[in-house]
Amino acid sequence: MTTTGVLEPTGPNRALGRTSWLDRVLATPSDAVVERHLPVRALDGYDRRPNPLDAKTPAEFLLTMRRYLVWAGDWSYLELEHLCGGAVKRSTFQQVLEGTELPGYVFLMAFVTACAGEDAGERQRWMTAWRRLR
Repeated sequence: MTTTGVLEPTGPNRALGRTSWLDRVLATPSDAVVERHLPVRALDGYDRRPNPLDAKTPAEFLLTMRRYLVWAGDWSYLELEHLCGGAVKRSTFQQVLEGTELPGYVFLMAFVTACAGEDAGERQRWMTAWRRLR
């Protein structure tokens, strides 16, 4: 039985298809473990992290997001999906981060969660820059 079947109180939900994002994450090889060992503030070069408040246009904001992703750990899109708890699919991460449009609020919070964990200061910085550009 898949995890989708286990998590549904009434049995498998046929509308969800055969596999869910959780099934795919749990099926990843054990050598592809995604773990965050240190809080963001403990990372080497924390003072050199890309600052979203410097962005003046949506294009600069997206460039800052891509730089921040590399700085935080250079996660793959699948790893980002896992780190944000599946709130955003890997295809959406790819579409937005390689696109030109300002991301939505839910996407932004999933991105910051994936890159920085539960750091409220980082969330506030990104949200402030995002609101200013909207």
